[in-house]
Amino acid sequence: MTPRRFLLSSSDAGPQVIRLLAGVASLPSEGKTTSWVTVTRTGSFTDPRYGRFEITRDMLLSMVRNFDAGTVGTDIFLDVNHKPGDGAAAKVLRLSVEGERLRALVEWTDFGREAVQKRGFRYLSAEFTENYQDNEAGKLHGPVLLGAGLTVRPVIKRLDPVTLSCDSGADSPVLIHPELAQTLLAEAEANMNKLLKALLERLAAKKLSQTVIDTVKTLGEQTLSLAADEAGQQQIISQLETHAVTLSEAMASAAAGAAPTIQLSMTTAGNVDVAAEVTRILAERANTARQLAETTESRRKLLSDTINAAAGLDDGLKKVLCESVATLVDGSWSEDQVRALAQSQIDAGNREVAARTLAQLGYQPHGTPRVVVVEEGVRQLSELYRDMLGRTSMAGQLHLDAKAPLHPFAALVLSEFDRLHAPQLENERKILLAQGATDMASTSLPVGVQREVIREALSDLNVLQLVQTLTDFSAQATTQIPYEVRDTSQVMNDGVVFEGQPIPYAGVTQGMALAYITPMKLALSITNEVMHFTRASAINWDALARNIESNARVLRELVARRICNELQRASDSYLSVAVTAESFTAQLNGAKHTIKTASFPVVRPYQARDLAGNAVGTAEGAITITLNSAVISQYDGSGKQAAGTYWRVLSYNLGTIQFVNQLGAPVTPANTGTNTISYSRATNVVTFDLDVPNGYTQAQWLNGLVQKIGSRKAMMESQRFVKPDFQLMSATLNDTITNAEQFIEHFRRAGSSTNGDGDLAGVKGVPAFGTNAPGIDLGDERILLGQRGIGAYTVAKPFVTGEPVELVDPSSGRPVGKKVAYGEEYNAIAVPTPVRNRFTSVIAYSATARAAI
Repeated sequence: MTPRRFLLSSSDAGPQVIRLLAGVASLPSEGKTTSWVTVTRTGSFTDPRYGRFEITRDMLLSMVRNFDAGTVGTDIFLDVNHKPGDGAAAKVLRLSVEGERLRALVEWTDFGREAVQKRGFRYLSAEFTENYQDNEAGKLHGPVLLGAGLTVRPVIKRLDPVTLSCDSGADSPVLIHPELAQTLLAEAEANMNKLLKALLERLAAKKLSQTVIDTVKTLGEQTLSLAADEAGQQQIISQLETHAVTLSEAMASAAAGAAPTIQLSMTTAGNVDVAAEVTRILAERANTARQLAETTESRRKLLSDTINAAAGLDDGLKKVLCESVATLVDGSWSEDQVRALAQSQIDAGNREVAARTLAQLGYQPHGTPRVVVVEEGVRQLSELYRDMLGRTSMAGQLHLDAKAPLHPFAALVLSEFDRLHAPQLENERKILLAQGATDMASTSLPVGVQREVIREALSDLNVLQLVQTLTDFSAQATTQIPYEVRDTSQVMNDGVVFEGQPIPYAGVTQGMALAYITPMKLALSITNEVMHFTRASAINWDALARNIESNARVLRELVARRICNELQRASDSYLSVAVTAESFTAQLNGAKHTIKTASFPVVRPYQARDLAGNAVGTAEGAITITLNSAVISQYDGSGKQAAGTYWRVLSYNLGTIQFVNQLGAPVTPANTGTNTISYSRATNVVTFDLDVPNGYTQAQWLNGLVQKIGSRKAMMESQRFVKPDFQLMSATLNDTITNAEQFIEHFRRAGSSTNGDGDLAGVKGVPAFGTNAPGIDLGDERILLGQRGIGAYTVAKPFVTGEPVELVDPSSGRPVGKKVAYGEEYNAIAVPTPVRNRFTSVIAYSATARAAI
C-alpha cells in the first residue's frame, strides 16, 4: 500500500493535499531566539479525497522517535506559507509530546520574526507523512514530521470551522483542529463585539435616541456574523452608522407630524440578503435549541432505562444512581457514552450491594467488593448453539440438555473464557440472531464454537469428581495446591500430660504445594467442509457439530489421561523402592524386543519443568537403561531422533519395556555387552493372579479379587486413617470383577453391588468409577483406590483453538484439502507429596501371560 503524504496548508497544493491548522506561532521574549510552539494535535478529520483520517498520540510519538533518529537525513525547518524556497522561518531543535500535542523547540530567524510580527503569519500547520520511506534502502519508518509552515489567520465564514479557507490562493480545502477553531471563533466574536461597541459609542456621541441605538445594536448582532472577513464587517458597520442617522431623521420627521417611508437597504461584502439571512439564522437557532432539548431528554431516558434494567439492584438504589448523574447528560452525549455512564453506575451499585451483603454476614470487606453477573448475551448465544446442534445428526453424542447442572468448575472456566472473549461472543450472538454467518473470512473458528468445545469436554469429564478442580487465572509459571495432613506424631503416652510438662501439638495442618503450570497443546486437522460452513448461504450445523464433538473428545481424553496417570504415579511413588542396575541380559538371549523387570509395578518417572521445558529440581523415579554397555535414550515419538535403538514402556503395571528404532518400530538388539535397568518399584500395591487354579471356577476365584480390594480398604482405614471413597478402573476390568460369584443374586454381600446396566457399582461401600480415555497407565490391570479431592487440576488459561493453516503432504508439499489448527490450555495437574499415602491399588493380571513375555 502506497503511504499517503500530507502537506498541510501548503500554498502550492496539489490534488492530494490536506491543510490543517493546529497551533499558534509564539515568538520568544526579547533577548532570546528560541521558543516552544505547538506544531499539531491529535484529532479526527474528514477530507473529500481521503475520507476520515486521524492523528493519534502514537503517530506523534513516532514523529518524535524519527526526529531523534534523524530519519529524514536533514534538519527540519519552519517556513512561511509552505514555501521553503523563500527561506527558513525557524529551525526545529527538539520535538516532544505533551499530552495530546506535538511540541517543538524552534530557533527563530529574522525572516520568521518579521513574518509573524509584521505580515500576520500567526498560525502553524504541519507537513508530515503517515509512513515515510527513505530513498536509499527503501525502508518504511512510520509517521515522520517533514516540516511546518507559518500561515496567515484564516477567515471565518458563518462561524463554521470546517469550511475555513486561507488567503494563500490555493483551491484545496483547509481543515482546522477543533481546539484551534474555538480560539479563532472566540477571536472573531471579540473583534465583532469590539466593532459594534465602537459604533454604539459613536451613535451615543451623536445624541441619537436610545430606540435608534437599540435597533442598530440588534441588527448589528444579527448581520456582522454574515461577513466574509474583517473588511466585510467594517462595511456592515459603515452601513449601520449611515442607516442609524437615516432612521433618526425619519423618527424626528414622524414626531413633527410627517409620515416618511423608512427603507434600510443593507448588503454584505458577499451580496448577502441580510433580511433573509437574519430570518434563516433565527429559525436555525430555534430549531437547534428544540433538537438539543429533545436529544437531552432522549439521552436521559436512555440512562434511566439502562440502569432500571439492571438485575440485582433495588428500586431505591436505581433511583439514586439515576438522579446523581442525570444532570451531567445533555444532547451532546452519544448513546454509547450514556450507556458507558449507566454501566459505571450499575457497577458502583453492584459494589454497594456486595458490601451491604457482606456486612450483613458479618464480614468487613477490604478494598472494593465485586459481584460477577452472568452475561445474558453469552447465555443466549449458548442456548442458540444448543438449539441448532440439537437438530443435527450428532445430537445424541453431545451433552445439550440445558437443564443438566453444569459442574461449578466448568462454570468458572467458561466464565474466564467469556471474560477474555466478551466482544467476539457478543458479535457472534448478534449475527446469528440476525440469521447471518459468523466470520470465517480469516479462517478462524468462531469463538462461540470454541466455547462449546470447552463446555462439551467438561460436561463428560467424570474424573473431575475425583480431584480438586481449581482455577488460578492470575498464575504465570507456578500455582499453589492446598492440602491437609492429620498429624499425631508428637502425641505420646496416649495424650496423658502431667503438671509442668509440655503439651504436644496434634490435629490437622494445612499446607500449600508448589505445582508448575504446563502448556498443554494439541494440533487438530479441520476439513474444508468445516471451514466452508459459514461461507455458505446457511450454516452447516452438522459439520459444526462433528467439529465440536471431535475437539471436545480429544480435549477430554487428554485431560482425563493426565489426571489418571498422575493419581497412579502419586500412589506408586509412596514407599517406592529404588532398583539399581538390574540385569536383563538373560532375556536378550531369547532374541526378544520386549523385556520385563524382575519386580513390578514400575513407578512412572517424573521431572518438573517450567514453561520453556527446562528441568526444575530432581527427577523422581528415573528409568535408566544400559544396552550393550551404553546408556540409551527413551523413545519420544517425535520421529526426529537419530537412527538407533531406543526404549519405551509398554506397561508400568507389568514392568514391560520394548526396544524400538527412531521410527517406533520394534527391534531386537544384539547382546554384546552389559545390559542393565535402573528404576523404582512400587510397594503401595497388592497383586492378584487372574489365572484360575484347579478346583475353582472363574466366579469362585474372582471372589479373591474382591477380597483384595476389601483388604486394601481395611489397610487404609486402620493404618493410614484414610477412608477410600472411590475405586478407578477400566471398563474391561470392571466387567471382569462383576463375574465374581458374590455378585450372583443369592451370593450377594452387603456393600458390593452392580448398577442397572450390570456394571460394578461398588465394593465394600467404595463406589466404582470408569475411565473413558484410551492409553491410560491403569490399563486393564489396575484398580486404584483413594480419597477424592487429594489431587488437583488447576486451569490457568482455558482451552482456545487458534487460526487454522493449510495442511500439506509432507512428501510432496501439496495441499491435502484440510487445514490444521492447534489449541492450548495452561494447567497444572499434581498430587502434593505429603498426601500421596491417601492412595493404594490392586493389580489383577495373568502370571502365565507375563511369564511368556
